[in-house]
Amino acid sequence: MLALALAVAGCADRTSAEGSASEDPAARVIHDAIQAHGGERFDRIQVEFDFRGDPFIVRYDRGLFHFERRRVDAGGRTVVDRIDNDGASRQVDGEPVQLTAEERASLETQVNSVVYFAFLPYRLGDPAVRLRDLGDVELEDRPYRVIEVTFEQEGGGRDFDDRFVYWVHRDDHTLDFLAYRFHVGDGGTRFRRAVNRREVGGILIQDYENWTLDPEMDDVAAYGEAFAAGRLELVSMVELENVKVSTP
Repeated sequence: MLALALAVAGCADRTSAEGSASEDPAARVIHDAIQAHGGERFDRIQVEFDFRGDPFIVRYDRGLFHFERRRVDAGGRTVVDRIDNDGASRQVDGEPVQLTAEERASLETQVNSVVYFAFLPYRLGDPAVRLRDLGDVELEDRPYRVIEVTFEQEGGGRDFDDRFVYWVHRDDHTLDFLAYRFHVGDGGTRFRRAVNRREVGGILIQDYENWTLDPEMDDVAAYGEAFAAGRLELVSMVELENVKVSTP
């Protein structure tokens, strides 16, 4: 689903990303947002949480990463999906299983998309990201800088043509809203509003209300105005539960 999420295996060159922030206003907004949400704490961290009943483990350690999801399938078997620097793998009841190309792609998309949204805006400093400043707006009577994120085809993952728009608070530097277009399956657009923000182990964790518009908008940047006008429909909640943060 997510171009940037699928590019996460190539851990970012944080030095080059921070250097560009001093010259590019959009990059500076994203840099400040990353710092507000935890900054360098993400470079070496382990986070455990539950998402829709499935336990996850996310670990970053100086360029190494490990994502893990546990679930119970319809047959009552314990399935453990993992993604790390060596690729994607699956175990069922403790035994490794061979994945088809389609199964591997599905595993990567499902696990990476959860991790990507859970720790926004951390990955937005990656080299494959292209940033564009869309200017200042007010939303819910608060000031925001609006930043568009697209991706280079090289290093941008299978879905490099996805498009995201982020509303970053101008004073607090928090990521409060986002909208995006995706192309997996039938494709579509969504608008998310951050809720239940809390600090756990030095990083900001937040849940999201997940909104859409029927018929969907061609320009996801226009979702902010539609949300302010009360035109959107709430379709789901995106919530992280039982969050624990430690150092690996």
